[in-house]
Amino acid sequence: MPVIITYDIPNKHREFKEKMFEIGYKDSIPGVKNCKTIYLPNTTLYHANKTAEAARDEALSTTKSLGVNLERCISTQFGPNWASVCGEPFN
Repeated sequence: MPVIITYDIPNKHREFKEKMFEIGYKDSIPGVKNCKTIYLPNTTLYHANKTAEAARDEALSTTKSLGVNLERCISTQFGPNWASVCGEPFN
């Protein structure tokens, strides 16, 4: 089932995302209706096939490998009932 994870880390944001991208996380999802693509908030990632616990554990493992503290983190199954603002791609 899809999962969404949101997190706070003090630094190494780009390195963290790159490592998470390597294991299948994304910072955008295909849109619906009037959005071709939905760009997630800066410290939010999506994975199409993880459990909430696995996403949390991978975030912990990734921050540990980078030598940074995972200050806050919530991961949850991404269900059918959601709404969004399309957003803009990150530069």
